[in-house]
Amino acid sequence: MSAAVAGQSAPLVSSLGYVGVTAVDLAAWETFGTNVLGLQVSESTTGRLLLRADERAWRVSVRPGDGSAEFIGWEVDEPAKLASLVTALEGVGADVLRDPVLAKERGVAELVRVTDPAGIQLEFFYGPELPETPFTSPNGATFVTGGLGLGHVVLVVPDMQAAEHFYLDVLGFLESDRVRTPRFDVLFTHCNPRHHSLAMMPSKSGLEVGLHHFMMEVDDLDTVGHALDRVLDGAAQLNSSIGKHINDLMVSFYCQTPSKCEVEYGVGGITIDDATWQPTVHTIENVWGHRRMPGAPPDGM
Repeated sequence: MSAAVAGQSAPLVSSLGYVGVTAVDLAAWETFGTNVLGLQVSESTTGRLLLRADERAWRVSVRPGDGSAEFIGWEVDEPAKLASLVTALEGVGADVLRDPVLAKERGVAELVRVTDPAGIQLEFFYGPELPETPFTSPNGATFVTGGLGLGHVVLVVPDMQAAEHFYLDVLGFLESDRVRTPRFDVLFTHCNPRHHSLAMMPSKSGLEVGLHHFMMEVDDLDTVGHALDRVLDGAAQLNSSIGKHINDLMVSFYCQTPSKCEVEYGVGGITIDDATWQPTVHTIENVWGHRRMPGAPPDGM
């Protein structure tokens, strides 16, 4: 297990704040986001689609493009934490850019951006915009966010050693556990009590470097079941059947977004108490289910 920087007692980030992807068809993403996931449209133009999941102004951004991920946003608690993060990044030679124009576009008080070792644009911010109008899901979904953040992201990286150094040693993410099977070697890490906000796996044949999937958690199994019914009725391509993971015990399914990444939609993930949690290595992937569907792209976790 990789240790955090000496003297650093906690992760420098507090939660996954938002994700940004691109897509050829923004209208298809709007239909998918509202009908399948139960997200609320915050903004819909020819140049940008913003989707809400809670009291925040937005959590998912979609812009025109080839379907690749555009950015991942990590939240920090306060200006002092952002300053500490910048110091840590600059200490390892990272090119950290303060971007007040982008901060205004994202609707946050302050923002810095940097590229991680896999070439993924990361944005670190504090002070998100909170609109007056309440969040209303088109499908009645209630997402588990708050201090746990948006959910989690799983990255495919070309160099696991470099990625682990960056995220664990520099940013202070804490190891939750690993899953090592003949098919997988995935590291799961956390920055708050959610079992994992970030997981990483090495690139291999068929896996494109970048964002493999992001996860959204709801508070009711029936919400997951209704979403799965909509997918099975043709609203999206089902990539992995419903199942229960061995490590976070999330009951979920995976489907294809209108971008290159997948989304995991689930319920019941466990939380971690760092005072008692001991990282382990699991040698099976799931308690049950999560069968990969014929024709689905290569999977992660």
